[in-house]
Amino acid sequence: MKRLTVSIALLAFACSTALAQNWPQFRGPSATGVAEGSPQPVKFDASTQQNVRWKTAIPGLSHSSPVVWGNKVFVMTAVSSGTDEKKFGLYGDVKPVKEDPKHTYKVYAVDKRDGKILWERIAFEGIPKIKRHPKSSHAASTPVTDGKYLIALFGSEGLFAYDLNGKQL
Repeated sequence: MKRLTVSIALLAFACSTALAQNWPQFRGPSATGVAEGSPQPVKFDASTQQNVRWKTAIPGLSHSSPVVWGNKVFVMTAVSSGTDEKKFGLYGDVKPVKEDPKHTYKVYAVDKRDGKILWERIAFEGIPKIKRHPKSSHAASTPVTDGKYLIALFGSEGLFAYDLNGKQL
């Protein structure tokens, strides 16, 4: 299975601005998408590493945004045991994927300074109760944290709570 690389502008953004600020939810502390702090680069290029501090390979497919607390970046993913049925671009087909085999739903904590994986937890493994849209992922909801707990929603597969050291609660 192809591995995704978490190196999008949001992570480069999180690494640079969140040095002085936590990013605990989708679109940041006030849900505005704006971070206080140092000015941000206007250009990003993952292939040349322009304004990218680090890249870390994370398996699976995810549409959730990372969140940041302290020196940890938290990400979610859904790893399929079957063939890759992702679709991109414009097309008229909106039917769910044909087969939705067993998935492993994971939560990761990554060191904000160097991109090293601090911990990886399996939240759930099994055949999804609901098939996904071919342009979506079973890891579509952004996790949230209050600095004490990390909450991850994997749709019909469940809501999972962890402490920031990875202990499932």
